[in-house]
Amino acid sequence: MSCASILLVVVAFSASFAGGEAGAQPEPPEEPSFQTPEDAEFAPGQIIVKLEEGVPERALDALNRRNNAQVEEGLPGLLTAVVDLPDNLPVEQAVQRYEADPAVEWAEPDFILQPSDVTPNDPGFSDLYGLNNTGQSGGTEGADISAPGAWSVTTGSEDTIIAVIDTGVDVEHPDLEGNVWTNPNESANGRDDSGNGLVDDVNGWDFHNDDNSVYNEEDGDEHGTHVAGTVAAEGDNEVGVTGVNWQAQIMPLKFLGPSGGFTSNAVKAIDYAVDNGATISNNSWGGGGRSQALQDAITRAGEAGHLFVAAAGNAGNDNDANPFYPASYDNENIVSVAATDSNDQIASFSNFGQNSVDLGAPGVRIVSTLPGDNYGAFSGTSMAAPHVAGTAGLLKSTDSGLDAAQLKQQMLENTDRLSSLENRAVTGGRLNAADSLSLEEVPPRPTETNVSAGRSVLVFGQGTNLFGGLTDSSGEPVAGEEVVLLQRPVDQDRFRPVSDGAVTTDSNGRFVVRGVSPQKHTIYRARFAGKEAEGLEPSISGPERVNVRVRVGLQVRNQEIQLGQRQGMAGRVFPGKETRVRLVTTRNGEFFDARWRPLDGNSIYRHVFQSPQPGIYRVTATFPRDDEHLGNRSPQRSFRVVR
Repeated sequence: MSCASILLVVVAFSASFAGGEAGAQPEPPEEPSFQTPEDAEFAPGQIIVKLEEGVPERALDALNRRNNAQVEEGLPGLLTAVVDLPDNLPVEQAVQRYEADPAVEWAEPDFILQPSDVTPNDPGFSDLYGLNNTGQSGGTEGADISAPGAWSVTTGSEDTIIAVIDTGVDVEHPDLEGNVWTNPNESANGRDDSGNGLVDDVNGWDFHNDDNSVYNEEDGDEHGTHVAGTVAAEGDNEVGVTGVNWQAQIMPLKFLGPSGGFTSNAVKAIDYAVDNGATISNNSWGGGGRSQALQDAITRAGEAGHLFVAAAGNAGNDNDANPFYPASYDNENIVSVAATDSNDQIASFSNFGQNSVDLGAPGVRIVSTLPGDNYGAFSGTSMAAPHVAGTAGLLKSTDSGLDAAQLKQQMLENTDRLSSLENRAVTGGRLNAADSLSLEEVPPRPTETNVSAGRSVLVFGQGTNLFGGLTDSSGEPVAGEEVVLLQRPVDQDRFRPVSDGAVTTDSNGRFVVRGVSPQKHTIYRARFAGKEAEGLEPSISGPERVNVRVRVGLQVRNQEIQLGQRQGMAGRVFPGKETRVRLVTTRNGEFFDARWRPLDGNSIYRHVFQSPQPGIYRVTATFPRDDEHLGNRSPQRSFRVVR
């Protein structure tokens, strides 16, 4: 049920009242015990009455007979009842009469409660029927995701990173620039500061053009910019439109160009998103055949707790019979999204699937950001998916420890059921952001302890600090208590304490474990043993994963050699590996040669180079990723060949 149309009325029943007889009705008191605000709404023809302690039920019966009224229902545990009034007795007058009787403690109107909505001041908000449908443009009131009701709980957090894996994103758009992710480990200085093999990936990466632009005017890049606006255009900034999430960080990862993109680049984009802290991604793309590489990348993302939101496709097909990938992979961390219109009908173009499409979301004539300070309306399941990704980000902002399964469960269990989606989606419903934020139904899990890494990707041999906090059940910091840091390398099946990982929380309930240097991908948790004497229960934090890159060394023997002379080069991979490295050589900036070289028992490789042409040569050694480490490349080495 949409928050735009729901009325919240609490009704229950009570078995009996207790107490003694009521006397004659006295004069009304000088002032009633409630003051009705001028704009307050209340139910006509009924009030709520509470008897004084010790007064029997028949006292209220006698009072009702004198006023030609009757009890409609009792409210449990409060000696309280809802009283139906005759047509000729106004609510305000009835309240005064009942309060004047000594048997009554208080009487009041039965106020109509409306959900607390938040409305942003963005001038284009009224065009966004998907967020708040008031019937504009011929739509049906309430055929929306109830965004204002969700915003009364949270408008998001800059701590939540949502990757937009798509075409590029115009990061200078005035409605997006304040919410664009900045890589904390990279500076725009022409160097690979983070050691991930990508130079100056300050805001993300363009895997289509293999550069750091993330937006190319010549490519158009309208699609990614439009998707990003629905996910997290800045809200309440008096500019343009608002996203579902007002404050989340958008990580632009471009792998699609004017003619599409490669699966391999999609895989890179997914891995990049996870490696750099994005816990949610929007994937408004698909097609082609089933790809194990792509599914494996989504599986790796799921193992890291990453939610993969995918568009169901735009061919009007049944995905149960004709799968559409990636939405149709059976990974538990995928949410597959169909498109609905402003009247809560499934869009004519939208794919569907009783077993393979999870839910619907608005996707017809969705207004959002376009490159160059522009706005426009697009249609497609591509426009439906970012409503879900933005809502997942709102959920994440209320509890950063929620993993992909919990985010997915919370949204799927709180949809608005639609006849148009019956037997066409797993839930048979459309996304309801407000109801999804009712976190009481999320399975209980420890939340008092948390931990996060200063850097989530390290090069072998580097260290990082792990920060955390300890709070009690009311959210107050717990000071002076020991917290133990636990670790589980990816090749082990249990957590063990970190050496020197026992620390004491400070006055703000915070702690830090310094100089943690994992040897391979490692998952960390922080554990508090509890303190029974103070009523503090044990707790353990959610997982924090730190990935480790191999370190690749390379040296060349001579800075200059004669034409025909041999050049020796060698290097080593840390930690020890048993496979091979790939040496890539360029001459005067152009590709010259590439070959694999094996590692010996000490993880050392060697190569002898002889060039038939003079020039300036540059060599880089690359080691690929494996189950325990991310891949990496060596520093580039150069030498000159002269006649």
